[in-house]
Amino acid sequence: MVMVKVIEVAKLPEKAPVPVAVGTKALLVVKDGDKIYVADGICPHGRWLLSLGTYRDGHLTCKGHGTVYNLETGEGELKGYKYYIRTYEAVIKDGAVYVEI
Repeated sequence: MVMVKVIEVAKLPEKAPVPVAVGTKALLVVKDGDKIYVADGICPHGRWLLSLGTYRDGHLTCKGHGTVYNLETGEGELKGYKYYIRTYEAVIKDGAVYVEI
């Protein structure tokens, strides 16, 4: 696996999902205070861009069908069914967010 630069921290708005492409991989980045979440950017349930969703208290709700994902664990739920997105540990270096892919 390789550490790749995802985005500059200064470009991240507070508590708003930001779509980022790393090669052919679609990711989602959310800054909440000192915490930065990085996760897969496509909902496995309906293939919606998760950056179109809404963020609140460590959880992201997909705009498509309302699946709610915990950005710490990647676990999501919709009407009792479990869905999962991959989450990545964000490493901050020289003012930028890096993840291992």
